[in-house]
Amino acid sequence: MQSIKTISFLVLACSAFGCASVHAAPPPVAQAAPAPKRAEPRHMYRLDFVVASDDPTNKAGLPGGGTYTLNLEENRRGEIRSGSNIPLSSGSRIDVGTKLRAVYTSLGDDLLLDSSTEISAGDSGSIRKLTAEGEALVTPGKPALIASAEDPQGHSRYQVTVTATRLR
Repeated sequence: MQSIKTISFLVLACSAFGCASVHAAPPPVAQAAPAPKRAEPRHMYRLDFVVASDDPTNKAGLPGGGTYTLNLEENRRGEIRSGSNIPLSSGSRIDVGTKLRAVYTSLGDDLLLDSSTEISAGDSGSIRKLTAEGEALVTPGKPALIASAEDPQGHSRYQVTVTATRLR
């Protein structure tokens, strides 16, 4: 800890009227910079996603479902990809399978989850894809529906749920 000392200056002023002592103001003392505040640690949650389909064999070739887990700190984006990288007739390649992206913000005891889901399949001739983007209010410890979609060609219904568990 730094000690600040005040020094008083005595100046003798002499003029035709005589000498007098005058106290001059001390020079300004530099204030010590305030200690930097520690950033509060952000909350961290484990997000358990379940992608479920009512037709696990899915005639359209889309994935039947699965479970995925992300550990995320608040306001940090996370992503999971699962699938294959297939060649296209043009000579390029494309990823197919399941892709989940998420970021959350704490709202009191709940989480506001911003998520994106992509479920795709295909071969070099055609690609089939379901996508969903949106926000959901998630109460930790309780499953929350974040997306639901029906594949009209395959007549399959998909649901994506998430359960959040606080880690810190």
